[in-house]
Amino acid sequence: MKKEKPIVPIVAALVVQLCVGIIYLWSVFKGNIVTSFGCSASAAGMVSSYMMFAFVFGNLIGGFLNDKKGPKLTCFAGIVLFALGVGLTSLVKSESFGLIYVTYAVLGGLGSGFAYGACISCIQKWLPHRRGLASGLACGAFGFSTVVFTPVSNALMNAFTENGVVNFTPVFLILAIVFAVVGLIAAFFIKLPSENYIKSLNLPAKAVANTINFTLVQAMKKPAFWCLFFSIFFINGTWNLAVPMIKDLGVTRGLSEAAAVLCVTCTGIANAGGRIIMSTLSDKLGRTNTMYILCGMTCLGAILTTFITGYGYFVAILIIAFAFGGPSSLNAALCTDLFGPKNSGTNYGVAMLALGLSSIFFNWVSGTFLHGNVTSTFIMGAITAVIPVFLMIYINNYLKKRATAE
Repeated sequence: MKKEKPIVPIVAALVVQLCVGIIYLWSVFKGNIVTSFGCSASAAGMVSSYMMFAFVFGNLIGGFLNDKKGPKLTCFAGIVLFALGVGLTSLVKSESFGLIYVTYAVLGGLGSGFAYGACISCIQKWLPHRRGLASGLACGAFGFSTVVFTPVSNALMNAFTENGVVNFTPVFLILAIVFAVVGLIAAFFIKLPSENYIKSLNLPAKAVANTINFTLVQAMKKPAFWCLFFSIFFINGTWNLAVPMIKDLGVTRGLSEAAAVLCVTCTGIANAGGRIIMSTLSDKLGRTNTMYILCGMTCLGAILTTFITGYGYFVAILIIAFAFGGPSSLNAALCTDLFGPKNSGTNYGVAMLALGLSSIFFNWVSGTFLHGNVTSTFIMGAITAVIPVFLMIYINNYLKKRATAE
């Protein structure tokens, strides 16, 4: 019997993640979109918010599909939806700007969510003994997409600019074709390992015996599930507050325009680094111990951002970005630790709803009650970063008690 090798399906999943990871890229288009379509900056900014919410629901729906039909079909569906959304955006005219909410935000976000969860679940199943590393690789590729496609997108916009106005029809059409061709080819090579492959890893008998697979209903009856849910909700608050103001606040704090733009670009590198490094570290230190570190980093970054200037501000933002990246992959591994790999797509998809709620809630509180005050906003971010520590203490005790019982 031919020995199965994980390298091909893992690399294929990483390529898919790289394609659908431009969910964080809208800020690159936003300024030129306002000029080209004649819409307001706030209207253009809402595209990112709607896309994030659609992404979260894509994780949920894709999780059900992944657990029933497997990652290959789910990734195919995700790539088609994602490329279709970007491609249809190329047809939107200035007088119909609102359609971008449907094409780029909803279709693109749903497609990205489909593929994201399926790829994480797939890589985890190829590396059951290194779930932290598996999640880190998948989420790292997703985060690194911003670094790769920012210069590509800028080059395309520069190539199709006339009299200071970008013609977005060829820009989005070219991107859609690239995503469709590369993504669909990669998805063809995605598959799950066989039982013989798992046996060939010679995992400790205790580790195999202790694998408990909860259905979604069973998982949701456990307080640990809701601790994970609200940990995702609170730990992402600081980053969600920071994203809309990174560039403009950087200029206010003494950075040049070029340095402020570079800061935005570097957040993609820090984000990807946090996803890979901290999730891998969690295989050694434990998930909850690693989360304590990330909570501390997030709190520190938020406190520094209330007052620090110049390149100190640059560093503070990178700390927040790095600390945001860590939980993005760590929580996927933790969900599998808690509720097993069999239904991981569905279980994590529901837990990820907390991310969508967080992206709306914290910016609403900042704008409505804090009136956008930077100091008050980041003090709130520092406080909310501490809350997951207590939730992780409960999860840690739950896992210890369950291990003892078994």
